[in-house]
Amino acid sequence: MKNILLAGATGFLGNQILQELGKEDFKITAVSRTKIKNLPENAQEKIIDFDCLEELNFPETNHVYLALGRPMYLHNLAGLINKDLKKDLSLVDYEYQLQIAKKALEVGAKSITLISAIGSSASSINYYLKIKGRLEEEIVKLGFNSINIFRPGHIVGNKDRFDTIFADLVSAITDPFLIGPVKKFRSISIKVLPKVIVSCSLKQKPGVNYFEFGDFQRQQ
Repeated sequence: MKNILLAGATGFLGNQILQELGKEDFKITAVSRTKIKNLPENAQEKIIDFDCLEELNFPETNHVYLALGRPMYLHNLAGLINKDLKKDLSLVDYEYQLQIAKKALEVGAKSITLISAIGSSASSINYYLKIKGRLEEEIVKLGFNSINIFRPGHIVGNKDRFDTIFADLVSAITDPFLIGPVKKFRSISIKVLPKVIVSCSLKQKPGVNYFEFGDFQRQQ
């Protein structure tokens, strides 16, 4: 039985990835700061203090999923980020995830799946995308046999916040006009993305593999 380590299981996308992994014959360890909703039968939660990652011992792992992220609002994603939020982003989206990846390597992980974002680049002027890009670069340097980096655009389906509902409506209008080189910026449904992430990542394709909208579309 394959051992899976998942970070970010309480998040909007992370919890859906957990549900998809729960359908497979895996032993899952889901690390979280708080209690996880809808925990599958083949998963156990490990509630941790992320500020003490260096002191923690993770179970033997074959594959690690990184879906951890500081909650962001629409205006933050557009670039309006204050000093405190920048600090939180650097800590949660970059440092915590990089530490977890390193710990997973130590306990035997050969493959990794990272949830990033479309437009990610270490040289981006958008701080959110810069952090995502920096993490991608560092994960690649770690030397996993199989590295899967998913770069979705807006994820449609979060009905708990007004700004995401508004973004869903905007995406429904603008997506058909995003063609050619900008097609990769189209939105993707939460009903589709987790299935694609799990399906593609479990193929264990060697090397560094990037997945964007065109790849999501082909898997539907």
